[in-house]
Order: sequence, then structure tokens, then C-alpha cells
Amino acid sequence: MKVPTQTNKKELTVFLLVAFGVPYLMGIPLAIAHRAGLNTSCFANAQMMYPAAGVMVAYLVAKRRELPVRFFVLHLLATVLCVGASLLSVLYPSDTLWLLFINIVMVGGALLAWILLLSDKKERRAAYGLRWRGKGRFALGVCALFLLLKTVIVFVAVALEGATAWNDYLAYWASFVPWMYALLLIPNFFLSFLPFLGEEYGWRYYLTPVLQEHFGNRRGVLLLGVLWGLWHLPLNLFFYSPQTSLQSLIIQIVTCITTGIFFTFAYELCDRNIWVPVLLHYLNNNMILVWYGSAEISNQVYSWSGIALTAVLYSIVFLPFLASKTFRKKPVA
Repeated sequence: MKVPTQTNKKELTVFLLVAFGVPYLMGIPLAIAHRAGLNTSCFANAQMMYPAAGVMVAYLVAKRRELPVRFFVLHLLATVLCVGASLLSVLYPSDTLWLLFINIVMVGGALLAWILLLSDKKERRAAYGLRWRGKGRFALGVCALFLLLKTVIVFVAVALEGATAWNDYLAYWASFVPWMYALLLIPNFFLSFLPFLGEEYGWRYYLTPVLQEHFGNRRGVLLLGVLWGLWHLPLNLFFYSPQTSLQSLIIQIVTCITTGIFFTFAYELCDRNIWVPVLLHYLNNNMILVWYGSAEISNQVYSWSGIALTAVLYSIVFLPFLASKTFRKKPVA
């Protein structure tokens, strides 16, 4: 099945308006909710859906042929419901109701999405980057490598905190808690993949090739990292770290650049299989519970020394992948 593979200015404009315009507009009610002391988790969950929504709206507006329309409509409907729940969480505050609603949308949407994707034509899924490609063992090996590298970063960071922190951390790993959390990650992926596809379908599948075409493979992926980091700005200001928002934004850009290099490396290495960076993104976000025993990511306070350490560790571990053959090849159209 042959479909247009090159984007155009109209499609790119629509994508940018949705992927970047919506989260920045939603930053207004997010700011109101934060200043009122309300639970703002709904906004963070909803924002992950916007990049893929931007791609899908752009393709639908451009009337591209043989689209996986049913899956696109499902994702867009789930996105609209998440936006609505976020707004309602400001108008009718509740500590749990709207976040529970979004979780139901995500789980129900994921189950229905698997049905719609697997029942669609293989050619249609392949044409729009939604079909599994390459060898499964190879892809899992790349994911295992990422987990190893991130775990090394975490252990080194803890060790540098001193003997007390190191001993406490070893005691945590000697318990059953992190292993239980790790096992739960396997089934949980199939019930919660939509927001991770929501980001990666926008960043890795759509925007990275556009930037690489205009700026080259390496500069394109670096620019994507900067844009991806800036995309988080409303969350940095009013969710992740309101007290140290500048530091939060800086570390966000650093981690988006460095992990973005590895995500793109894995995507290209695994035959442009979008499910590989989706898995990596899922692991990156959800392994926090395994590594630290807590998934709390809001209202963090960052120090400049902590930022410097993170920047050094992430750069040492992930920047070398920029020198791989993957980034010397001509991008596949």
C-alpha cells in the first residue's frame, strides 16, 4: 500500500498547533488550579496525548489515504475526554474523581485500541508506522540496555549521596518491594500504553524525521530534544516543580536531549519500530516506582548541584550514542 510519506507545511502547522498550542493553552487553567491548591495530575496525564493527536488531526485534515481512522478517532476521543476532565477538575474540584475518570479512559481506551489496531489491515498499520517491525528479541535487548544504563545512573547518583543513603538504598533492593513493582510493569503496559504512544508517535514517528530532513540527523535529534523539553514548560511551572521551575525546565531539556538521542537510536536501529520508543518511554516513566519506591513527580525541589550531577551522568551515558552509525545514515522517508 503506497501512501504519501512526506509531510507538508499545512500538516506541520496543524501538528504544531495541536501538539504545542494545546498544552500551552491548557497551561492557563493549570496555573489557576495550582494557585488554588488543587490536584493538577489530570493535566500531566492529558498532555501526553497531544503530540499523537497533532499527527492524527494533521493527517485527517490533509485527507491522507488509507488511514487507520478507527484508531485515530479513538485516540482523539480519549484526548478530548482527558482535556474535558482536566478543565472540570478546576471547575468542580475533587482529589480523586477526575483523575480516576482519566485512568478509566486510558485503560478502556487501551483495551479498545488493541482491538482496533490488531483487527485493522496490516498494510494500513505499516503505512502509518503502527505495525510491529523487526525482531522482538532484538527490540527487547535494546530495552534491557536502556534499563541497565538508567539503573547505573540511579545507583551512581545514590552512591554519591553518601554511605547512609547507599546503605538504605541497598536495604530497599534487598526487600521484595522493587521486584514486585517490576513484575507489575509487564501487564500494566498493555493497559496504559496510549499516553506513551501519544508522545512517541508525535516525537519519534513524525517530528524527528522532519527536523532531520532540514537540519541533518544529529542536529535534528538535538533540536527535537530541546523542543520536547520546552513542550513540558507548563508542567515545569505549575506541576513538576513550581518552587524551582527554572531548574526544572533546565533538567527537563537536558534529559529530553539525552534520552531522546537513545530513543531515536533505538527507533532507527529496530527498523523504525515505533513500539520500541513507546516501550522505552513507558519504562523511563514507570520504573521510577521501582528505582525509588514512589511515583510522586509533582512539587519537586531541585538544586543546582543536583542538576549538574544529572546533566553529567546523562551526558556520559547517552551522548555517545550520537556517534553511532544510526545517525550517519540518510533518514528513511
